[in-house]
Amino acid sequence: MNAKMPEDTADELGRRLHAAGFRPLPDVDHDGELLGTCLWRLRAGYVEYLALRPNGFAHAVRAHARFTYRWPADHGPVVEHRSGYAINALDWLLTTSNTPASVRSRPYVAAPKPNQPVWPPDGPDRWY
Repeated sequence: MNAKMPEDTADELGRRLHAAGFRPLPDVDHDGELLGTCLWRLRAGYVEYLALRPNGFAHAVRAHARFTYRWPADHGPVVEHRSGYAINALDWLLTTSNTPASVRSRPYVAAPKPNQPVWPPDGPDRWY
């Protein structure tokens, strides 16, 4: 099946992807034939991408954002992924993208009390 995505659906998808900060790259096979577009963005320690095909299907992936030039195909372990119609895959990616940036807890640190000295000292007698 090589049906094209409806024009109004493609326009809506493009507007939503651009507004969400996704950047496009062409996705080609080993023979140089265009397969579709891979759209990606970085988000709080993760890389998210949507491999979009001309027939309207897509594969959405969230992986840990790790990259090294020694192994350029590695991006860190895949955390979650979904496949389906492009609009549904994008909806899943956008509605689940509020994942925490780290598994480490970040306790609240209260502001200093008024009677505590400010550090580093910023008065005329500062020592540095």
